Amino acid sequence: MGKKRDLGAALLCKPVSLESLFNWPKQVPDDEWWKNIATRVRAFPEGKQVSWGIPFRLGKGKNKRVIMLARDTQDVTVSLPADNGSSISYLCLLHAWFEKVPDDRTLPPQEGLPVAEYVITYDDESAHVQPVRARFEVPMASSPGPPWLAVQFDAWTAIDPTKPTADMGWGVAQFGLGKEHVRQQPAIVLYALPNPHPERKPASLTIRGLVDAPFVVAGLTAYFGEQHPLRYLPRRHYRVTFDDMPRNVTQADLDLGEITRIERTTGPRNEEWLGAPHAGVSGVREPDTGAEDLIEAAGAPDATMSLRLEGKKKAYSFRLGEAFEKGVSESGKARLEVIGRQRQWLNVRIIDASTGKPTPVRVHFSGPHGEYLPPYGHHAQVNTNWFEDYGADVRVRDMSYAYVPGEFRTELPVGDVFVEINKGFEYQPTRARVTVKPGQKELELRVNRWKDLRSAGWVTADTHVHFLSPHTAWLEAQAEGVNVVNLLASQWGRLFTNVGDYIGRVGVAENDTIVYVGTENRNHMLGHMSMLGTQGMPVFPMCAGGPTEAWIGDPDYRTLAEWAMENRQKGGVVIRPHFPYCGCTEDPVPIIAGLVDALETGSLQSGNFPLQEWYRYLNCGYRVAVAGGTDKMSASCPLGWIRTYARVDTDEPFTYDAWARAVRAGRTISTTGPLIDLSVDGHGVGDVINVRTRAGTYEVDAIAESAWNLGKIEVVCNGRVVASEESAAGAKTLRCKANVVLSGSGWIAARCAGHASQPGYLVAHTSPVYIAARGSTLFDGPAAEHMLQLVNGGIEYLRTLSTPYDDASLERMVRFYEDTKKTLAARIAAGK
Repeated sequence: MGKKRDLGAALLCKPVSLESLFNWPKQVPDDEWWKNIATRVRAFPEGKQVSWGIPFRLGKGKNKRVIMLARDTQDVTVSLPADNGSSISYLCLLHAWFEKVPDDRTLPPQEGLPVAEYVITYDDESAHVQPVRARFEVPMASSPGPPWLAVQFDAWTAIDPTKPTADMGWGVAQFGLGKEHVRQQPAIVLYALPNPHPERKPASLTIRGLVDAPFVVAGLTAYFGEQHPLRYLPRRHYRVTFDDMPRNVTQADLDLGEITRIERTTGPRNEEWLGAPHAGVSGVREPDTGAEDLIEAAGAPDATMSLRLEGKKKAYSFRLGEAFEKGVSESGKARLEVIGRQRQWLNVRIIDASTGKPTPVRVHFSGPHGEYLPPYGHHAQVNTNWFEDYGADVRVRDMSYAYVPGEFRTELPVGDVFVEINKGFEYQPTRARVTVKPGQKELELRVNRWKDLRSAGWVTADTHVHFLSPHTAWLEAQAEGVNVVNLLASQWGRLFTNVGDYIGRVGVAENDTIVYVGTENRNHMLGHMSMLGTQGMPVFPMCAGGPTEAWIGDPDYRTLAEWAMENRQKGGVVIRPHFPYCGCTEDPVPIIAGLVDALETGSLQSGNFPLQEWYRYLNCGYRVAVAGGTDKMSASCPLGWIRTYARVDTDEPFTYDAWARAVRAGRTISTTGPLIDLSVDGHGVGDVINVRTRAGTYEVDAIAESAWNLGKIEVVCNGRVVASEESAAGAKTLRCKANVVLSGSGWIAARCAGHASQPGYLVAHTSPVYIAARGSTLFDGPAAEHMLQLVNGGIEYLRTLSTPYDDASLERMVRFYEDTKKTLAARIAAGK
C-alpha cells in the first residue's frame, strides 16, 4: 500500500469523498469476465490511503468501491472543494479502464482511443474537456506496458540492497527498491489532471464514459501546489546544517518523493585529504574528521523534506524545490543545501605518464563534502557482503572505488571534484582536485609510475581470487597492476562457484595480463590446497569431508597430497592457501613430499604464527617458497592487495607457463606494498648455492623500496634476524648489507615493514636463497616434533571421526600419513 505520511503535502491536498457516488460492483453480470473485473476492483486499496504522497479517501467493503462508467451509463458530476487561498492546480485521480481483448487478438491495439472524459467546469460556467486516452492516461490490456501519463498506485521506495527484508531474496533486493516493484500491481493508476486555467476557480468535475468497456474512478484529490505532483526533480545529495554546522540526521521523510539513502561521509575533501600519507594503502580508515550525513533524495518540486537532527527535539521542514532551484531552503536556524545540482556527461581519460597511453585504474571520485560519485555503471553503495557483489567495484574500509578502463564516460557535477587513483604498488597513489567547468566535455587525469620491475622480469600475481567473472578479474588486474590472476572455482557446502568458468587452459590473455581458472580444494580438518594452472580436466572433488567446505555427509575421499600429485601431473602449480590456517592438519604430508610449490600467507609480520610455521619447515630443510594471494571473496577486498612477485626469464615471452616455472623455482616475494629484493653472493631469490665446505661467510644485500614510508628491513637466516636497518623518520628506500656466517646448510631471506607512523599493513618477504653445504642437513627437533603431532592428529581423525568414502579409500589416505610419520620419526630419532 501507499506510504502514509502527514507532511507539508497534506496542506496542498484536499481529498474529495466519492462515497455517495460509488455505484459498483454492487451488481455484477453473471459473466466470468465481469466477475474477474469485480474481483480486481475489490482488491483495490481501501479507506484512507496515500499514493505518491497524495492522500485519498477510497471506498470500503465489497459492493460500492468505485464509480463505474461506460458508453451507456449516465455522467457523474463531483463538486470540487473551495480553494485554500490558491486555485486548484491539478486534480489527482485514481482510475482504471478494463479493456476487453478478443481471445484471438485479431484487433490491433488502439493507443490514443478516448475511453472517457473529464470535464472541468469553472465558476464562470466555462469548461475544459480532457479526454482519457488508452495507454496515455490509463493502461490498456492490448498494448502491454505502463501508461505514459499516469503512474502505478505505489510510489517507489528505496531499500538498502545490502540488507534485504525477510520476505525478499537478495537478488531482487539489488534493485534497491521495495516490494512494490516485484508484486503484481493493481489495475488502478494515479493520474494528475492539470488545470489549464489556474486563474479560474474549478467548481465541478464531470466524468463521462465513451466506450463499452468499463472505466472506473476510485479516488479524487484536489491539489493546490505550484508544480506537477508526480514529476520529480533529479536525484541529488542534500546537506543539512544547524548554526552553519553539519548535524547528523536521525530521521528523514519526504512526502512527494523518496529519501533514497542517507550517506555517512568520511568528512570534507580538502588539503588535508589531498596530502594524506595513507592514500592508496589498503585497510586504512579515513580520519573521522568532519564526518556528516548527506541526504540523497528525489521528489516533486512542491515536496516537503522533514528532518530530525541529533540533539534537537523538533523536526525541521524544508521545500525540496526551493533547495534544488535556489540552492538552499531554510527552517529556523537549519538550512538544507543542494550539492552538485548541475551535472554533465564527460569523456574521462586516465593516462599512464610513462607510456602516454590510457590505462585501467582503481578510481574514487567524491564531492567537496565527501559524497561518493561513482562512475556510471558502478555502485554508489558497494555491497561488501560475502558472495553478494562481484562486479567491478570495491570498498576499502570506508572508501568506495570503481575499476575502470583507461577511457570511460560518466556524469560529474560542475565544480570541484576530488579524485584518488591507484594502480598497484609501482605507481604513485594520486589524489587531486579537479574543477569541472560548465559545458566541459573531456577530463584527462594522469598516474605516474615510480618503479618498473616488469622490465626487470618481475611479474605480479594474485594467487587466490574467487567469484569474479574472468573478464572482470582481468579488468581489476589491469587496474591493480597485476599480471596473473588465479581465479579459483570451489565448493561451499551446496554452493559451487566459477565451475562454469573452468576450461583447463588460459582463460583470458590480453595486454600483459592473464587470467587462469583453477580450483581451491578444501577439507575442513585436513586443510586447503590450491590447484593453479591445471591443464585439462579439473582436480575433483574440489571439497571433501563435510561442512563448511563440503556438504553434510560428503565423505573424505582424497588427501591434500593426492590432490597436489594430480595437479602436478597435469602441469599445474600447487599453493597452500592462507597458510597455516583452515585445517593445519595435513600440511606436513605434502610439504615434506615436495608437492607444495609455495605457501600463501598474508601474515608476514615478525613473530606471528604463520611466519614461524613457515620457518619451521625451512629449518628442517623443506624448501618451499612464499606467495601472496588475497583470497578475495567480496567487494571489501581489492584484487592483489597482497600479491606475489615472481621473476621470469626476460629472454622468453611472458606466458602462464613461464610464471609457473618461476614459482616452482622459488623466485618469489610476497608483499602488501613494499618492493623487496635480495642477493646472496650474487645469487637471487630462489637460487641454491652449493658449497663443498660446511662453514662459510656470505655477502648479503637486501633492498626495499616503497611508495609509502618504511621503518625496517631485516635479513633472516635460519629463522633468526642476523642483520637489519631502520629509519627513525621513515624512508622510501631501505638497504641492508651484511656478511652472514653459516656453519653448514641454511637459508637466507629478507623482510621489511612499514614505519610506525605510516598507517596500514605494509610488509614484504622474499623467498629464501638456499645454501647447500656438502655433508650438512638442516634440522629443528622441536619443529619436527610439532609436525609429527599434526600427522598423528590427522591419522586419528581419519580413523575416528571422518566419514570414509569406503574402506579402501580410508586406508589409502592413512598410508600417506603413515609414510610421513615414518620419515619424521626417523629424523627425530637420528637428530638430523
